[in-house]
Amino acid sequence: MRILGIDLGKKRIGVALGDTENKVVVGLQTLANDVDLWENLQEVINRENIEKLIIGLPTTMSGHSGEQADYTKVWGDRAKEKLNINIEFVDERLSSKMARDSLANMNKPLTKEDIDQAAAVLILQGYLDRPENSI
Repeated sequence: MRILGIDLGKKRIGVALGDTENKVVVGLQTLANDVDLWENLQEVINRENIEKLIIGLPTTMSGHSGEQADYTKVWGDRAKEKLNINIEFVDERLSSKMARDSLANMNKPLTKEDIDQAAAVLILQGYLDRPENSI
């Protein structure tokens, strides 16, 4: 099954493409969270034959939900409705920090888009690596 990983932000959305069979994840272009978002996401879903969205759910280190988690849940419900696709939320604690850290050695200035894309890759790879997702 082909799936998309989503690192949701209020301005930008990191997107990663994965496959449950070979468990390989690649980053796709970061999307603007603007009026064209739903159309742009639908285009990716159609082009890549996506069956499910894996959305990073930000929680505090103690596991509690905050304002961004609430926003993410509402956004996920809208995505399910607007895109007619299955969704699943996964814990994304520290994904942006880990993305920044992993990209720090690239010898080029990092953009926010680079970090969003890398965070989406980490979210999706973490989902695929879970034992319950083994084939």
